[in-house]
Order: sequence, then C-alpha cells, then structure tokens
Amino acid sequence: MIVFTMSKSTLFRYILYVTALSCCPPLIDAFSSVRILLLAPERMALLPLQMTRGKSSNLKRSRSDNLADATNDRSRRNKTPNPLSAAKDPTIPTQPKPPHDRTIDRRKSPALWRHDMEYSLPSPASCTQPSSTLPPQPPELMSPAGGWTQLLAAVSNGADAVYLGLTSYSARARACNFDPDPSLLHSSGDGQYVPPQDGPASLAHAVQYCHRHRVRVYVAFNTLVFDSELQEVERLIQQVWDCGVDAVIVQDVGVARIVMEVVEGRRRGGEGGKGLNGSCMEIHASTQQSVTCGDGVEFARERTGATRVVLGRELSLSEITQVSTTVDTEIEVFVHGALCVSYSGQCFSSEAWGGRSANRGQCAQACRLPYGLIANGELKHLSFDGIEGIMGKPNGRSLGGGAAARDEEMGYLLSPQDLCGLDQVEELVKAGVSCLKIEGRLKDASYVAATTRAYRTAIDAAWSKVMNGQSTHNGLNNKRILASPDEHVSRNDLTHVFARGQDEIYDGLTPGFFEGAKHQRLVRGRSPRHRGQHLGRVDRTQNGALIVKLDERWLGRDEAAIKRGDGIVVDRGMPQEEELGGPVYEVKWIDSKDGIISLRFGRDVERRWIENDEAVLRGKAPPTYYKNGQSYGSSVSTVMAPKGSHVWITANAEIGNRMKRLASLDPPRFQAKLFVEGRVGEPLTIKIVDTSSGVIGEANSLGMGVLEVANGPGLEGESVRKAIGTLGGSQWSASKDDIDLSSLEHGIWCPPSWIKDVRRRALQNLEEVFASVNQKSIEPAAAAKEEFSHQIVDNYLDRLRHENPEPTAEMSVSVLARSYDQVDALCKMIESNVDANGKENHFNSTVPKEIIVDFLEIDGIFAAVERVKELKKLTPNLKVAVASPRIIKPGEEGIWRTLLKSEPDAILIRSSGLLRRLVNLGCSGVSIPELIGDFSLNAANVITAYELLQSGLNRITASYDLSASAITDLGNLLGKQASQLEVVVHQHMPIFHTEHCVFARFLSGGNSYQDCGHVCTRNTIHLRDQNGKDNLVLADMGCRNTVFNSASQSGVYSIDDWKRAGINRLRIELVDESGDDAIKIVSAYMEHLSGQKTAWQVWQILENEIRDSNGRVGGVDVGSLRNNAERRSGEVSHSF
Repeated sequence: MIVFTMSKSTLFRYILYVTALSCCPPLIDAFSSVRILLLAPERMALLPLQMTRGKSSNLKRSRSDNLADATNDRSRRNKTPNPLSAAKDPTIPTQPKPPHDRTIDRRKSPALWRHDMEYSLPSPASCTQPSSTLPPQPPELMSPAGGWTQLLAAVSNGADAVYLGLTSYSARARACNFDPDPSLLHSSGDGQYVPPQDGPASLAHAVQYCHRHRVRVYVAFNTLVFDSELQEVERLIQQVWDCGVDAVIVQDVGVARIVMEVVEGRRRGGEGGKGLNGSCMEIHASTQQSVTCGDGVEFARERTGATRVVLGRELSLSEITQVSTTVDTEIEVFVHGALCVSYSGQCFSSEAWGGRSANRGQCAQACRLPYGLIANGELKHLSFDGIEGIMGKPNGRSLGGGAAARDEEMGYLLSPQDLCGLDQVEELVKAGVSCLKIEGRLKDASYVAATTRAYRTAIDAAWSKVMNGQSTHNGLNNKRILASPDEHVSRNDLTHVFARGQDEIYDGLTPGFFEGAKHQRLVRGRSPRHRGQHLGRVDRTQNGALIVKLDERWLGRDEAAIKRGDGIVVDRGMPQEEELGGPVYEVKWIDSKDGIISLRFGRDVERRWIENDEAVLRGKAPPTYYKNGQSYGSSVSTVMAPKGSHVWITANAEIGNRMKRLASLDPPRFQAKLFVEGRVGEPLTIKIVDTSSGVIGEANSLGMGVLEVANGPGLEGESVRKAIGTLGGSQWSASKDDIDLSSLEHGIWCPPSWIKDVRRRALQNLEEVFASVNQKSIEPAAAAKEEFSHQIVDNYLDRLRHENPEPTAEMSVSVLARSYDQVDALCKMIESNVDANGKENHFNSTVPKEIIVDFLEIDGIFAAVERVKELKKLTPNLKVAVASPRIIKPGEEGIWRTLLKSEPDAILIRSSGLLRRLVNLGCSGVSIPELIGDFSLNAANVITAYELLQSGLNRITASYDLSASAITDLGNLLGKQASQLEVVVHQHMPIFHTEHCVFARFLSGGNSYQDCGHVCTRNTIHLRDQNGKDNLVLADMGCRNTVFNSASQSGVYSIDDWKRAGINRLRIELVDESGDDAIKIVSAYMEHLSGQKTAWQVWQILENEIRDSNGRVGGVDVGSLRNNAERRSGEVSHSF
C-alpha cells in the first residue's frame, strides 16, 4: 500500500493521471496489485483509487464506489456509521451502529453524498431516459395579465399564452384579476368589449380575444383551499370550463382533483373541449407545489393529472435539463421577474407574523423588510463605504435591543434582485423546456409589453440558431408578425422598466439560480425596491442644484446620461424611509472631462429647498410644493442630499414613452398565402391559406359574374396584387411574394372591385373557420349549473361521512429534535419515567411515543436513532423516525438510502418526490417504514388530505395555513381517518426556507459551499426583525437555510377540541433549545394531557422560561392557529 498526502490541486492532477492509466491495459496489469491511498488534507479522508480495466464510465463508477468505501474507512476509524455507502442488496441490510462520537467535523457540502448517489440510483419508474433529440417546437412564451390592459400588451408583443387570476383563489390577490361569470360575454352586447374601470374584467371576453389571436389562456388557481370553500371552488371551475380556458394552474392537490372530475364529467356529458383548437382544459402544477426533481414531476402527473409542471425557481440550468430530459411531462420555468427568497409554497412569514397566508395570495413581502444580523449573539454591522456627513448618523429605525440600523448598513438581507434569463434562453431551448414564464401580475402594461417583446425576440433567435435557421416561431413554418417589428427591447430597457435591489455594481437583474448558487450577487442588501440605473454620486449641492459626479460608464458616450424630464432619486442609505427625488428640469455640464453635471428641478422647488434646510435639520421634511392644485416636481433637499449619496435614474422619459407605445400596439398578424385562380368564362376564385395550419378560406365571383377576355390591359400581376393589398384589418398578413397568380389566365378581365370583394369574403370565411374551432360557444351547460354544481365535493364527503370520528381518549405525542443533546435529554426523560418492567411511573401520557430525528447533517443521524432504539428494551412501543429534507434536487434523490439505512420506524416525508420514490421502492420489494406526510405537503382540506393518504402515507400533518378551528373541522370531515391526522401543537414556525445562504453571503466572500469556508459550522446567526425579535437561521445538509420564528407557537388551548374531532396525534417541535428547556417544554404538554397542568400553566412556562441559543426569551403566540375572526381583528386570544 502506498499513502500520499497532497493538496487539492495535486489530488486533481493525480486523478487525471489515473484516468490516463485506465486507457492502457498493460499498465493496469502491472499496477493491479497496488492500492494507492490519497490523503487529502482538506477532508482528512482516505480516498482509494482502484485502477480498473474498461471504459471511462466504468472508471467513473469505480471512483464513486471507492469514495463510499473511503467514507466507510473514515467512519470505522471515527466509530461513526457511514451514511453514504450504498447497499448493493435492495433490502439494505443492517449495519453496525457504533456509539455517537461528538468529535466529528460537521460537513455542510452536499458534494460527497450527491456524488455517491449520482451513479448508483435506479431510474425513477415511468421516467424516460434522457433524450438527445431537439424539442419538436420552441418553448411557449407565457406572459402575466393582471388586468385587461396587461392582457392586450401581452398579446400585442408576441405572447403565446397569458396567465391570469380570478377574483378569488389567486396567488396575486391584489391584481385586478378577472370575473369568471360566462354570462358577462352576452351582457356587453355585440360591440367591442370595454372592461369596467373599477373592477375585474370578464374572463369570457379575455378568452375570446386571446383565442382569436391564437393565444392560450391559463387561470392561476394557485392557492390552498379550505374545506368551507370546496363547493365554491367546484362552481368556479365549472365556470372556468364554460369560458373556454386552456388550463388551470394549481397548487392544491384537492383543487386538482376537482378539475380532473369537472373535465371528465363534461366529457362524459358529450361536451367537446373549448380551449384553443378545441382542446380540453388541462392541469398545470404550480411552482407553489415546490417541485424540484423528476419524482416530484411524476407525482404531479400521476396524482393530480398535471400535463405540465412549473419547476422551482431555484434550479440551475443543469438541474432543469436533468429533469426535463427524464420525464414525459411538459416542464415550465420562470425566466423573468421577482424572485421570492423562500421556496414558493414554503413561506410562512406572512402567516406567522400577520395572519396573511402567502399560500392564499396574501403575501406581505416580509422578505423585503430590513433585518439585523446577529452573529454569535452580537449585532454585526454590514456597511457600505463612501458616504459622508449625515450618512454616518443613526436613522432611528431600531432593529431591536436598542441597536439602531446605521445609514450605511446593508439591512435587506433576504431581498433578492430580480430574475433575468435572457442570456439563458438558448440553453433552455436546448434543454427541451416547454414554456418560459414571465412573472409580474402586479406590474403595469408597459412592463408586460417590454418583457414579452424582449423574450419573444430571444426565443425566436435561439430557436432559429438551434435549428440552424431552418425553423420559425412555432416549428410549423409560421411566425407572429408583430406591429413595429423593428422595435427591440434591450436589457438596459428592462432595468428601467423594473428591476429590484440594484447597487453601483449590479443592475438589479440577475440570472437567479440558472448558473447555480451565487449568493454574493443574488442579494445585495442595500434596498428592496426598484432603483433604475446608477447615475453617480452627489459631489455637492449649490443654490438648490444637485452637483453629481457621473459613473465612469457614462463618460465617452454619445448619448446623454440623463435628460430633462427624466426622474432621479437620491439614495441616502435609508431605503426604509421615503426616497427623495423627482423629475429633472435642467441638466448642465460643469466639467465634462471629470464627468461633473448640475441637475436642477424647478426654481420654485429649489427656493423651497433652501428655505427648508433649517427645518430639515430639526427633523422635519420639507413641505410638498403645489402649483395650480397639482403636486410639483421634486422633494430633493440640499441637506437631504449629502456628499457621497448615490443618485439613480428611476425614470427614463424616452424609454418610458417607448414602452407605453409598445403596450398600445395592435395585436400581431399571421402569415398567409393567397392563390388567385380563373379562366375566361369562369368565376374569379381566391383562396387564402393560413400557413401554420393549412386552413383555407375561399370565395369566388359567381354571384357577380365570370371573367371575360380583356379588351385592353388585362389582370396583370401588379394590378391584382395592388387590389388584394396586404390583408390589412385582418389577422393575416401577406406580402406581394405571398400572392400566387400562376393559375390566373393571361389576357382576362374583371372589375377591380370584384377582386376586393372576393378577397373580403375569402377572409371572412377563413375567420369563420378559425372561430368555429377556437371560439366555442360560451353558453354554460345546464348540467353545470345544477347537476354538477356540488357533486364532486359531495362525492368525496360521502366516502367519509358514514364513518364519524371517534373522540380520542388518549393522545400520542411525537417530539421532533434537531440536536443530539435534545435526543439524549428526551431519552433520559423517558428512562426516568419508566420502571424496569417497562411500565410508566405515572400516567399513560407522561412520555412521548415517538422521537423524530431532524438533523441538519447526515453525520449524527445514525447515532441518534441508535440512542432512541436502546430504549425499546424498556418501552417497546416507543418509535423513532427520521426527517427528510424539504427540498430534493436532481442528484440528491439518493437521500432515501441514508434514511432507510438508519432503520427508523418511520420517515417524515416533506416532498412529494420522495413520497413517490419510497412508495415505488415499497412496491418493488424494498422494506419501507411508516411514512408520515409533513406540513410542507400543504394538506389544507379534506380532499387533499384524503388523496395524500391514498398516495401511500400512514399519517398526514395538517397545513400550517389552517387555524385551530379549521383543523378541528378537517378532523370531523375525515371521519375515522382523523386518527391519521397529525397536528403540530408546539413549534417555532419555519417562516422562510431558502436556497439562498445567509451564512455564505454575509459571513464569507463565497458564493457556495465550495468557497464559503463552511462558516455555518462555526457560527450561530439570528435575524433581528423590526420588533427586536431574533429569528434563528439554520443551514441544512443541502446548504439551504431555514429561518425560524423567534416566538414559539402553541395550540395548547385547542387540544380538547382536536380530541373531540378524533385527532389523536400531536407533535412538539424543538429548534435550538437546550436539553433542559426541551424537557420543560415536553413535560409541560405531557402533564397537561395527563391533567396535571392547565393550559394556562403551560402557556406561562412557554412565555417566561424558555430561552433560545442566545439566552433570550422568545415568548409564545397562537400564531397561525388564530381563527379567522381574530386574524381580521388582529387579536391574539387564548380561546377558540
């Protein structure tokens, strides 16, 4: 055996050397008996590289296996079970479990276990193998339509589809949205539709307009739905069908099942599809379903009938490609717009802090608020340099504990810049992505027009390049002909239209996660809002004028950096305060060489700035100036624009006007070819062919007469083409080259008016053919109004109604622990309450019946599970479960091996993909423990809970969006299955779950685990909110961060109601409590269940005695369990 110690770079070169040797069989034979061990100092792990004969792919697999063997070697030396070695036998045999060793270095990098699993996983069932063929057509471009004007802008600028929301059950409840009542189509008369100025537009009219222009319409029904709303949802879905919608975008599994039943019911009733081209309404799985892997896509297809799945925004191009090429389901990705810091569908900040559920369209954008970074118990100052004067003074906005945020500090630690995937469109096309989606249902028509046109151009260019210039827009030799086709939208235009969180380095538009984790770029921290373009910095103020030193980027350019009429804002480093700025009245060069300019904002305003300087210094804002009843200009003050302040161009008048013009353009037209035919004695015939579909509209002059021999100039090519024209005023466009006269006899004649009339009637016939397919009757079926109104929901309830819930005499308690100290403390608590015969010393409910191990790292899971299993000798009914990650990406699916190898009694399932994987493994003969669905599966109603239980779960946890009374109702509706419903009675709400790493961004200069130095292993951090509360941040094995609410949430006052509803399983979740405090919490609840403590006594312990890892008392709240009336009033009561 030969042992080498070498650096990482030397190790890499050596691996390349071994790869070269693998290509030379004689050398392999010569060295076959030599085992080479590489000692890498960075990992301190022995990596044996066994040289094998064969193809390079076999060598690659050998490295993977050897890497697992090396981990086994290391584990044996450290007396720690190896979580990575993949069992060859699918039954996964038992491995020895040595005692816990606390000296192990915790490893944050997922590279090791990702690498091990990558080459050893079986292909997911029903997934196809990666395809090497190009997609059959370019991706669909989908644009947002928050209202009628946005819809028109999307259609006019080249959208293939629009997505919009209804007046309810939309994740963008603040948008104008659309009314699904199909009768509105007829109430408006035969004239052109005029939407109401105040209120939602008609969905039926929107569908009719879009289908006329061959644009599909998708309704975003992407919120969770409560039991009390299910019948209304069924009625709305029936109306959506009647309006001819092409697809419904769904988050809630129960809603998806309702849509499936509606479509099947209508088809059984003999109704054809009313979508574009006569298609039936489809189901698209929303990004709110948090799908990030192939198994998740397949779950959505199999269990919810989804024909398309919107992937999470957090996937890289490589990961998107892996998913897209291994499933048959269509894949959709977001390419532009706002980025939520939390995984969609997994954000509970609005719910925890304001009773406003993001899963219900009521996001309060808590991620855009300022936070202080508490590292190891101390407030860390994250500051920018270069601002003088007033900028150094505290702004008075307290971040708690008496610490005030300083003006120069970065405070917006969770506010990402916006996504812009223009540069990634070609790669997405190659990946086979079916749809590129633009975010922005709360944006105006100019934004929709600009982004739609930019991505229309990018998609067409990428598709033409990928297909070597031989294809066009939709793969069927047809291309939308946009009005003003030479009008292009640049990235610079998009930064002016809307971009968030810019600074002087970054323009506010990032590739998001397309290029993988780039934490330093994603969140800059200075501001949460739109800035525009950075102009420069304030040099001084002079008689009311602002003297600005321009950025170097503006020097030497032909165009002016800023012009009269443009708007600016002065960034004083206080973005949480009202920003000061306004329209520019005058621009002058002071020093063109050094880039010094003077900006003025109107004489009257300037005079008022000077007059109010003294008032500003006393802390009063300068009064707004009004002229003729109108607010005038600017609020920039000489004092409030100190030296060094950043100056931003927030409104470029020229770009703004151009985008408004784009938003008001006519809709696009489609390519057509015309064939003019005729001979002497026959009628003139004109055929108009839509080139994309081959549909023909035809008319002739038979009613007017036949063609005659020309006495003079006959029907020559130029005169005929001139009479036909370009088909203006219709959906089609034809150039002179598109008019075929080869079948028109020479030397014949007819009045030119005949040509125009025949062309007009041919166009009319063509439009009627398209209307017959794409504009189906929007008369609601009689059956839809009565027979089907509540039938689907009633059928579900009937399955459960005959099995009334049985009140629970005894409630079992599970405790979720996040550290070995907590597990050990719980075990000692159980040991002290159980005698030698395994009987409990007091009451039957004094100890928990299950411990769930939820560790951030793989290391330690096995030892913790073994610690709990030691107690089975005393308490055979005690169970141990392990928790899975909430997010599983491509290459990480193999985490199931680690979970199963720990041999738990149950696995806490947090993603639909892992649920499908384990159920399929069970069907193939692998021994699978009980499966418990966690809150992240979002079971908010009885249909969703029922369907998830039918999917293979033994228990399901109620969604965190449910109030205590709603949980009671859910238990009652589930009947006897209420015993399979689990409720988290105590927790610190996981308010954010994010791919963005706060540790890496603000405690290191790294962008990912590869260069961050693993600072999360050496530091504890909290985010201090504006109320002075410290919210814990933890990083898991995939480097994903979870932010936990500072205050615990308790449902102790609702336990009796839940018992009466047949619910017999409660869960207590610990976070960073010490072992002693963990025992206090668990004992308090157990003693309440056994009648030894009142709910009030439990509350007092939670309120006053439990401390976090910084030693601060976080208190307790009812939180999301508050009932709806209390949420509206803002009250927090202890009774329900």
